[in-house]
Amino acid sequence: MTKISVVLVDDHTAVREAVRFMLEAEPDMSIVGEASDGNTGLATIARLRPDVAIVDLAMPGLPGLAVARELNKTAPRTAVLVFTMHKNTAYVIEAMRAGARGFVLKSARREQLVAAIRAVHAGGGFLQPEIAGPVLRRMAADARVEGAKSGLTAREIQILEAVADGHSNKQIGTTLAIAEDTVKTHLRRLFEKLGAQDRAQAVAIALRQHLIE
Repeated sequence: MTKISVVLVDDHTAVREAVRFMLEAEPDMSIVGEASDGNTGLATIARLRPDVAIVDLAMPGLPGLAVARELNKTAPRTAVLVFTMHKNTAYVIEAMRAGARGFVLKSARREQLVAAIRAVHAGGGFLQPEIAGPVLRRMAADARVEGAKSGLTAREIQILEAVADGHSNKQIGTTLAIAEDTVKTHLRRLFEKLGAQDRAQAVAIALRQHLIE
């Protein structure tokens, strides 16, 4: 079995050791390189060409956002997964615009980090629920202004807002007095318009296309 190759870029030795310990227990993952600053991280990734780069935001030298931007241009096949303690929506937005495919907090559970690595490696996106909600609400609010640009209908925006609030398809259908299958249809059309496969990827695409500011 071919393993997902990972390079870890973080200036805290304890964090790198903890992540390495977690991922070494996964049969489909392998940490092939590490770096303690952004510049060394770029050089390491250029040399090893890993499947996934786990990158902190705040580091000596080149910061994580700059690393993500550079990798998006020079190593697009390496999926960037931001791993940080900062959960402010602005950080998430900037990270996605910089080319990151996922955003995970350092307080995340092991299974969340593992799921994020697998998701971005498969070409999708990943946002923790506590991050995705605020970002989706921001997306829905700004979509009212940018509706013509995004192509989203008023109903799709309503549903997007409900999804951001954590409601299930059944709950959304009850609230809006429409069938659950109709909710699913709206979600499918919404993802098609954004060219997304899932909620996290929809957010990432919207950010990159500047549908939200």
